[in-house]
Amino acid sequence: MSRFVHIVASMTLVFVLSGCDRHADEKRRVEETVRRYNQLLTQGYESLNMTPLTEVAEMEQTTKVYSHMAALGEARTRMIPALREIAFSDFRFPNVSSASVRTREVWDFRHVNIDTGKVTRDEKGVVYHLAYRLAIKGDRLMVREVKSAEAGN
Repeated sequence: MSRFVHIVASMTLVFVLSGCDRHADEKRRVEETVRRYNQLLTQGYESLNMTPLTEVAEMEQTTKVYSHMAALGEARTRMIPALREIAFSDFRFPNVSSASVRTREVWDFRHVNIDTGKVTRDEKGVVYHLAYRLAIKGDRLMVREVKSAEAGN
């Protein structure tokens, strides 16, 4: 009888650990996607070209960011962002086709006049609390929406 209990306990432990590994892998994939999104976002603002963002963001989110970049361009301003810190929390996987995560991000922003190359504004240590919604499409994750989120909620 004790051998049977030992086998059942061992099998339960294997199932629990494999479930944790799967969940850890999902979290890692979400983090990688958000980091790649921010990398491409930064490059897009610097180059005034958001097209590469479509690698990890759905069209509606890309269009939203493109509109902001275009407004800056109309004001003859190029924004050069730099992500200094990012922390992830509150991972959720409500179903097989979606995920969400909250972040605390610290950014620096430099605004440069496109015509003169002069810095018109320099901001350091701007903190954002953001909520990312992601679509899971087979092996790919795509950023569906990024919204401001209350700290701690």
